[in-house]
Amino acid sequence: MAGPRQTGGIGGMFDDRLDVRPPLTNEQLGEIPAKRGVFLLAGEEDHPILLATAASLRARLRGRLDEPDPQETKRSADLRAVTRAVYWKLAGSHFEMDWRYLELARSIWPKTYTKLLSWRPAWFVHVDPRGAPPHFVRTREVFASGGEYLGPFDGARSADRFIEAIQDAFDLCRDLQRLRRSPRAERCAYGQMGRCLCVCDGSVPMDAYREVVAAAAAFAAGRRQDRRNQLQRRMRAAAAELQFERAAAVKARLERLGELDDPVYRHVRPARDFRFLMLQRSGSRTKVSVFLVDRGSVAGARPLVYPLAREQVKRRLGRMARFVAAGDRRRDVPADRWRIGLVARTLFSGERQRGLVLHWHEGMGPEDVSAAVEAAAGPLGLSRARDKAQE
Repeated sequence: MAGPRQTGGIGGMFDDRLDVRPPLTNEQLGEIPAKRGVFLLAGEEDHPILLATAASLRARLRGRLDEPDPQETKRSADLRAVTRAVYWKLAGSHFEMDWRYLELARSIWPKTYTKLLSWRPAWFVHVDPRGAPPHFVRTREVFASGGEYLGPFDGARSADRFIEAIQDAFDLCRDLQRLRRSPRAERCAYGQMGRCLCVCDGSVPMDAYREVVAAAAAFAAGRRQDRRNQLQRRMRAAAAELQFERAAAVKARLERLGELDDPVYRHVRPARDFRFLMLQRSGSRTKVSVFLVDRGSVAGARPLVYPLAREQVKRRLGRMARFVAAGDRRRDVPADRWRIGLVARTLFSGERQRGLVLHWHEGMGPEDVSAAVEAAAGPLGLSRARDKAQE
């Protein structure tokens, strides 16, 4: 039979436990939910052995702890001889399962948990106009220093293309070594073609170059219309003066900037605004699980009951606002990167696995959330039920 829930130690981290001496009996298997979740195999004195996820806890544990089939090739270590207890934590969605796994692994093995994760920190682009030298660079070390972090990107190449578009549009230096030697470096090929400001050889003072980098950073962060209007005026003026080559060059720059509107960059924004209301499957057709994301912090909130009532949505949004307000008191930079990586992976996943991820902002209202949930009811596994009381 399943053991009593524990309030301390490993037991306090899980929903329930089962004392076992494998192989499992049919009665023991019946005690294990056939649901999605995270499980821990523990040995004597609750020594943790293996933490893993499962689409069906019962099926996965049957495979791990049942009597082995002599005809099958063994693909994993046989832990039956040392397993004395099974703990589990249920999860309604892929995101919740992976988040639970992350937090459990971090609590059980705080020094080595990152080696157990199946994802990596997300790619961002960093720029600091005051840096030495000021330049755009892709990184996974979000919030590691000052300046602006932009992202997430779905891969390193995507981040590199984003940087290249910014460099081309603003004539920024592409050679970091030359930039570091400014103003005593030789002009590069881009400078010789008139496609670089040539801060490297002193043609443009470093202070002026920093201003251009700051303008490029503002554009990359989303403040784009002023720069586009400026370039369109230049293009029209050049054409009016019959300077068609110059007008074509400005047009090419506008087209390069237009590449940043590609859907592949749809989630790119300043990392300080990496805030989401994540609505996920709960395992019930009348409830949706709610998770709050504020940069590198993730927290669960009470589920929403479907169909949604305005007041319950308003309460969750109020909870999110308080969560964001307390954000700086929760900072844990090493773990933050992995949580951000998990959320980013969810953003770029398929519709069913992604659930509904809403970018939170202070002006978000209950109507915004309700409309989005109605549109995503199918992927969220929701259906209307008669006489279902709302929270």
